[in-house]
Amino acid sequence: MTLKTVIFSVLTLIALVKAADAQPYPSNGGRFVVDQIEGCVPFTINVTAPDCTGGISCDMDYEGNNQFQNLTYTHTYTQPGTYRLQIVFGVSGSDYITITANANTEPTFDIYSCGSTQVQVKVTDTNYDSYSINYNDGTPAILVPKALARDNHTFATGGPHSIGVQGVNTNALNNCTVKTDTINVRALTASKFEQLEAIDASHVKLDFSPNYHVQQRLFVSINNETTFTQLQNVYNTNTETLAGLTPDNNYYCFRLDAFNPCNNTSVPSTIICSPNFHVTPQNNVNKLTWTTGATGINDFAINRTPAPALTAAAAARALDDTNVQCGSAYNYQLIANYANGARSISLPKSVTAISTNIPAVIDNISAMVDANSVVLEWIQDPAYTAKEYTIRKSSNGTVIPAGTSKTPSFTAGYSSRTPACYIIGYTDACQNNSPASAEACPIILTGALQSDNAINLSWSAYTGWKNGVSSYTIEKYTNQGELISSFDVGNMTSYTDANADFTNQVSVYRIIATPNDGVLKQSTSNTIELTKEPNLYYPSAFTPNGDGTNDTFRVFSQYTAVFELRIFNRWGELLFSTTDPAEGWDGTYRGNLMPEGTYVFRAKITDLSGREFNRSGSVVLLKK
Repeated sequence: MTLKTVIFSVLTLIALVKAADAQPYPSNGGRFVVDQIEGCVPFTINVTAPDCTGGISCDMDYEGNNQFQNLTYTHTYTQPGTYRLQIVFGVSGSDYITITANANTEPTFDIYSCGSTQVQVKVTDTNYDSYSINYNDGTPAILVPKALARDNHTFATGGPHSIGVQGVNTNALNNCTVKTDTINVRALTASKFEQLEAIDASHVKLDFSPNYHVQQRLFVSINNETTFTQLQNVYNTNTETLAGLTPDNNYYCFRLDAFNPCNNTSVPSTIICSPNFHVTPQNNVNKLTWTTGATGINDFAINRTPAPALTAAAAARALDDTNVQCGSAYNYQLIANYANGARSISLPKSVTAISTNIPAVIDNISAMVDANSVVLEWIQDPAYTAKEYTIRKSSNGTVIPAGTSKTPSFTAGYSSRTPACYIIGYTDACQNNSPASAEACPIILTGALQSDNAINLSWSAYTGWKNGVSSYTIEKYTNQGELISSFDVGNMTSYTDANADFTNQVSVYRIIATPNDGVLKQSTSNTIELTKEPNLYYPSAFTPNGDGTNDTFRVFSQYTAVFELRIFNRWGELLFSTTDPAEGWDGTYRGNLMPEGTYVFRAKITDLSGREFNRSGSVVLLKK
């Protein structure tokens, strides 16, 4: 039996009900009648009471609240409820009837497109006994009971049509509000998926094109694209958030069919699938893997933070991201791009890159000795990021910790009297430890003064650079820090400075090592300070005979700041004195040449470094 047949089978009953609606309703005692006993607010009733004629006073209480009105035969109910209408007939008693005022509720209903010009109306409301459906196209309204509240209808033409539905109760005034909805009657088509997004570990959100007044059925298939089961109905919405799924363990494929309730056929949509996406950090690579359906996918885009983004072909199900730095955090999200413009977005994944590679050894260390410290600076392989450097000190065969540093530089106390070497290692950002470096031994400079004031310099060869030393440079300074000279000595580790210099008695030396690798910093030795001797000397005899040769007696010295010379005869009598180093004794005393013989001299000098020297001796005066 069709729905139409069922509806027509009850039309006679409905007609009788409507006929009954027109009859007056007697009160409980039969002393008055009303034209309506039920309706949707606001509704008005009219009372006919024959006993209220001939001067009898009749008081009406319409709402059962003892608010009586005399000889008032009409009343409008504005609030829903059940009321006891009572009439008091003077002193001859009273009579009553029950009035029902219903809420004027618009009925709820859905309109489904069946394709072409056919539609189905399904009333989902249960507040009324039956429902009147008016298609507003010139055909009679259809009355359907609550139990069978649906109807199929074919319009003469497509396009927009207005459909009204009104709730109707048995034995009630047909005055309830009509609710109207408009449908664009057209061919039945399926929605197009626009986006699928895994929201969290148990929710997936679907967005699709609007398809109003179409009953849609959402189907799901787990880990394949073939075994679909209906998940739920979808109506008059373009988004659904589905709970109870596990997109981190499975991939889900969805189909949204447009259903024709008039003939129970469907128009299937295209398929969209969620990606089951995972990222695993391995040695110097983040491995990206995923599973999902293959139908309709154009390619994959992987958003990565930090940039750059990655891409993969439609057939790919894995990708190795090798552009990673151990210890750094990376965020990924896979997007499947479909050929029809839809896209499917995975759950985001966050990992920290790892590496088990042993960091490269530090093999270029420069050491700069200064006063009581040494500054160590080094260069490491830029492929590794050091988290912390560890510096150890080696002295006399004993290795002890010297400290740590966050930067490639370290300053340690140092004395050339107790020489030490240094060993450097580091821990990288992935907690891997580098091998220990070779010992870097600062240059130790020593020097010795010869009797002729030549200076012998010697120093230790510098170790600390992988490619060794290119050359050594000697720098010579005054004791005030002014550079006197600088000279390259190649790869020699000793040198004698025999250059005559009667200006600078005190000389300060240091050695600079230049590496073969030009990007490295030079290494410098300790400084040494050497003070040359004044070197006093004098002749043992002189001949003051005026021949221009050896006519005066002088005491010679170098680096003299203060000078004093005195000459005595053998009885201790002072014959001559001077403070001028260039002035000598000509052998006279008070203008007279002294006789041949031995005379005593005493010399007192202060050199440029402030040291005082006293010399005493004898000289023979000869006249030949």
